[in-house]
Amino acid sequence: MVKHLRTYALFFQSLFILPLAHAEVEQWDWAPRESLTTEQQSQLSRYCQGAYINNWTATDVKGTKLSADLIVRDKSGVIHLEGAAEIVQPQSALTASNIEGIPDEYYRANGNVTLRGDNQLIRSSDAYISNNGNGTTEFNDAILLNHQSGTRVSAKSLSNDQDGVVFIEEGFFTTCEPTQESWKLYGSSIELDTKSGFGTAKHVQIRIADIPVFYFPWLRFPLDNTRQTGFLFPNFGYSGSDGVSFSAPFYWNIAPNYDATITPQYIQRKGEGFDLEIRHISEYGKTTYEQSTFSDNDEGEQTLLKLTSTQNLNDYFSAGLILEANPTDNKFPEANSTSIGEKDHYQRSLYFAFNNGNFLNKVTYLTYQTPDDTVDQPFEWLPRIDSSYHMAASFLDYNVDVQYTDFYDPAEDDFDGERVVVNQNVALDFSNEWGKFSPGILTQYRDYNLHDYTTDSDSSTSVGHLSSYIDSSLLFERRFSNDDEHIWRQTLEPRLSYLNAPFEYQNLIPDFDSSEPTMTYSQAFSHTRFNGSDRIGDTEQVTLGLESRLYDENNNEKWAFKAGQVFYLKDRYVGIDGDSDTDTPVDDTKHSDLLTSADYYGNRYSLTANLNYSLDDQNVNLAQLVADLKPTDDIKINLSYLYSINNSDSDDDAKQASIGSIFPLNQNWSMYTQYTYDFIRQDSTKEIVGLGYENCCIKVSLSYQDWLNDDNEYDRGVFLQFILRSLSSAGRANSEDNIANSYWNQGKVGY
Repeated sequence: MVKHLRTYALFFQSLFILPLAHAEVEQWDWAPRESLTTEQQSQLSRYCQGAYINNWTATDVKGTKLSADLIVRDKSGVIHLEGAAEIVQPQSALTASNIEGIPDEYYRANGNVTLRGDNQLIRSSDAYISNNGNGTTEFNDAILLNHQSGTRVSAKSLSNDQDGVVFIEEGFFTTCEPTQESWKLYGSSIELDTKSGFGTAKHVQIRIADIPVFYFPWLRFPLDNTRQTGFLFPNFGYSGSDGVSFSAPFYWNIAPNYDATITPQYIQRKGEGFDLEIRHISEYGKTTYEQSTFSDNDEGEQTLLKLTSTQNLNDYFSAGLILEANPTDNKFPEANSTSIGEKDHYQRSLYFAFNNGNFLNKVTYLTYQTPDDTVDQPFEWLPRIDSSYHMAASFLDYNVDVQYTDFYDPAEDDFDGERVVVNQNVALDFSNEWGKFSPGILTQYRDYNLHDYTTDSDSSTSVGHLSSYIDSSLLFERRFSNDDEHIWRQTLEPRLSYLNAPFEYQNLIPDFDSSEPTMTYSQAFSHTRFNGSDRIGDTEQVTLGLESRLYDENNNEKWAFKAGQVFYLKDRYVGIDGDSDTDTPVDDTKHSDLLTSADYYGNRYSLTANLNYSLDDQNVNLAQLVADLKPTDDIKINLSYLYSINNSDSDDDAKQASIGSIFPLNQNWSMYTQYTYDFIRQDSTKEIVGLGYENCCIKVSLSYQDWLNDDNEYDRGVFLQFILRSLSSAGRANSEDNIANSYWNQGKVGY
């Protein structure tokens, strides 16, 4: 693929880099970048070559002012202006070689006709201008420019009626700069309705570098952000296995508060289908319905459905729902432009909430559809009720969380039941500018009513637990001058935390939602050993930490260094599976790994890193690194590395590195690459190489991608995307997250 990039580059360059005569540029009030002021240049993106300069200035003229080399009024009242003719009114100025007409009725102008107004310029060979508001104004061999939007029109005939609709005969419409006319919309007849915000055209050609690439008998296109019914630009693609693929979205503006997008899908060797999205906005919130249906030649119909709604009933009450479904027996549409993806479990949930700031109540009903019978079904909530209250005073901080959940096992092959959770946290807060001392008590209560399907029996159990802790820290600070003689600030914060969570027998306690977190510096200061509400971990430990931060002269944090270690005063007997024996600890280590963390936030690069190092084994058990580098304004490099060892399950080990880069070849061309390598598989899992072109009005990317998909199979494809700014976009992208999507940046200028 790489050897073909030069060919693609030459092809794209022939499309977008065009010569243009200097005189043609000047007629558009165009000023090149180098002639602009420093302030004007700062407002341009790096891809723009200049700006339109609006030469119109409002005057205090009242009525109409006429000037010319010779002014004559004939017997019928017609005024003739000959030589350097000019008519100035409060909102416009008309100049030409010769002008004749009756003021407040009409004017005829010929020879270098120019009509100026605020943010508008029209030039033509001759013109008829209605001045009474009831007639049509017409220009021949004309050009039109809107300085603010950058919209340019050139036409054999250009006219507008009293409603402001612009009619173009045999002309083009574009928003490209006159020095880079990358795309134009040609039409035998074009109408621009500035009030509705849309234009229509007949016998349309979309031309890129004057080469026709699309033809439409009729086309409707936007002039601003106004919504309007009509076809959107199609998506297309080709692959050796599927053949030609094509989709043509149709947007339906049903009413001001709801609309729909219908997208027919066609894949040559697979079949056809359609996607549907309906959106509704009320005074309370938004509701969206999505459906993707595809008729596969081999597998038959494939359908996914989704309904979402979020409603804020008032300042305190809110409600919402998510309804997902796969009604076609674990089949997934081959072509899908909706937000519904392939999943193991499709969610159906409904919630109702009350929130007044420090007091929150929420009721949630949650079930799932699991299309694949071989996949374990998750517990459902029938329902879950959450209630929490937070009170903060000068020296007291109090939190209480209460939760009731009726868990249901859809398979009815293990266990389920009801659980009540009550967590209360009371802490004293003695803090000032130089330190903190905060002792606290955490009480945890669990009550269960359980049903065992294997024995068809019911049981109940409960557990109460009280933990105590002390969090403390000191804050030291110094100020210093860096090389730029700016005053920076450095802090040094030693931290000491003590946690005592006594052992509680939990063999009878089930596990609905507990998990064991990855030990990091932040987790070392947590007051619980496990995530979730079922497992209450026992420990007596002291955590020592040291943090240092650097702040620049504007008090922006630039560096943060953290290092700490947990020292265990007792063995741990409660494991994630709940089986506990006071004679057999699940963890008898005396201390944790050395836990370190570093963050940097700079103008040229940012860094986040975590490292866990075992002082006993002298091994690295966790290494995480994410770095974003921008050595110059035009180059971007992403680096990431993950090394994680799970001592209890080697299947969860991870050893993977990735590097992605975006760098310019010249002012407009960029190349991007990504390579991800898995050290456990001893193979690459993602390889991408692509080429992009961008200027003020077009953005194009072409990439070859080879990646390991969710089914643990390698997939590959060539992806072409482009955006005609202010018109539409076309092409396809890979749904996998990758550097190509970072380059594309949702079509925004730059990356």
